[in-house]
Amino acid sequence: YPWHILLCDLATCSAIMAAVLKKCRPYLQRAEELATHEPIVAYYCRVYVVELLVRARQGGDSGPDVDALLMAELQKAEAAKQALAIGGSRGQATTESFALQVFDAAAAADRDAQDSSGQASAVSRLYAAALFLDICAQFYDGELPPDLAEKARYARFRVVQIR
Repeated sequence: YPWHILLCDLATCSAIMAAVLKKCRPYLQRAEELATHEPIVAYYCRVYVVELLVRARQGGDSGPDVDALLMAELQKAEAAKQALAIGGSRGQATTESFALQVFDAAAAADRDAQDSSGQASAVSRLYAAALFLDICAQFYDGELPPDLAEKARYARFRVVQIR
């Protein structure tokens, strides 16, 4: 009987860790995609993941995989910060501008989509826009201002609506 409880706890713990890692994956994918041509935005994608992982650890959702990812991303973010000499509001302005450009392009693609392939393209763009808007929350103590929050909600709504 005690082993049954232990196994259930391990399974629950494993599922929680998998959920934390799954939540981080799209932001890390974007960071990899942007590393060469938008390194500042890629850096802030990594910082956002670090914040997600720290919050998960603080909430008790931790384990070897989460800790390993946290350490790896922290090291990558620190290396990028030194290489890019990020400071002041330059990083915030660059990241927000990029997120808004992606959102505007996604919204335009959504409006112009006339067939299923156009809609599929719009969905992927809207999803990316929502992710980039999410990472801007780190500039506002974790809470997006109303204008950015509305854009992120709209992008997610359209993704669900189109699918």
